[in-house]
Amino acid sequence: MTDVIARLSAANPVPVPASRQRRRWPLVVVAAAVLAPAAFAADRLLGIANEGTSVPTSSVLPGQSQLDQALQEMQVGDTMQELGTVDGVRIYAGRSATGHVCIAIDHVAQTYEKGVLCDWNEPGFPDGDKVLTFPGQLQGIAADGVATVAFVGADGSVLDSTPVTDNLFASSTRIGLGVAAYVEGLAADGSVVAKQKLPG
Repeated sequence: MTDVIARLSAANPVPVPASRQRRRWPLVVVAAAVLAPAAFAADRLLGIANEGTSVPTSSVLPGQSQLDQALQEMQVGDTMQELGTVDGVRIYAGRSATGHVCIAIDHVAQTYEKGVLCDWNEPGFPDGDKVLTFPGQLQGIAADGVATVAFVGADGSVLDSTPVTDNLFASSTRIGLGVAAYVEGLAADGSVVAKQKLPG
């Protein structure tokens, strides 16, 4: 397991600290085709309103062989959903063979600003975790009903926040690893609908 995590970390190329993180969700390599869990109908593959457009996984991060390999190890299958571009960050998502949501990001105007990760928690995104983001920078996807996402310190201070548009968010602010203690999802009225602990 440690070897697989190390390979994923190495696959996220420098100089992108937010894309090189070891998530609290360890990689699990399984030999199986990608299948949507029975709880999700064909038109609700990701369980969110923005289901995007299906594209070949090989076209998600072209030319990034290490990231392509990481996606294969996460078993996201032959296709992912292109969800859209927000603030210059194109975001893709798909489900692994075990039914967990994985995402890929591509800063379309920058060669190395790319990354991949999976939420291996149970029940995971979107039923358990409402926000799926890189732990050093707010970039990812949010469940329906989340209007804003924020990094929060251990003392409750807001370190960064950014709006959610069509389930997508991308902040240009880099917090760095171990600085934020939690990621929060807030409803349109400002109430906290999700609070997830980040890896230290």
